[in-house]
Amino acid sequence: MPLNRINQRDTLIKEQVRAAVDDSWRSFKRALEPLTSADMEVPGVCGNWSVKEVLTHVASWETRATASLLAGVPSPVPEDSDTPDDTKPNRGADMDVAEATMQLDATHRALRDAIEVSPPGLFTSGTPLRRELDDGTVFHYDEHADGIRVWYATYRRQRVNRSRYTG
Repeated sequence: MPLNRINQRDTLIKEQVRAAVDDSWRSFKRALEPLTSADMEVPGVCGNWSVKEVLTHVASWETRATASLLAGVPSPVPEDSDTPDDTKPNRGADMDVAEATMQLDATHRALRDAIEVSPPGLFTSGTPLRRELDDGTVFHYDEHADGIRVWYATYRRQRVNRSRYTG
């Protein structure tokens, strides 16, 4: 295949990855829209994590994906699987919701910048770097957006039912 066709294909794949990241990101952010800061502090969204803790978790995976893109190679698999666990300290406990949200937005901007400057060849399907990028962004946003939506629907119903019986 001529080099020009390879470059065009790689560029198209990069654009598709960027579009998928953007679409999933918007969906993730929409899942947060109905929540108040107080809602975001309530545990139980993902294991015992609150939404705020999910935000810092997503930011840490975006930071990892950004570093991998900039290095052009996938990060080593972390020893800590970064899953919700009662024995681990609360992630983001030293931040308020506004700080966690600002951190997430900053890490997302850095990720978008890394996608922009990365050579198109890094986005080839099936490579370890691409799997890391997909797992740390699109699939990750979708997983947590779904979890937040389900949790919030249940949480909201419980809050309404409590108010009926107490007020």
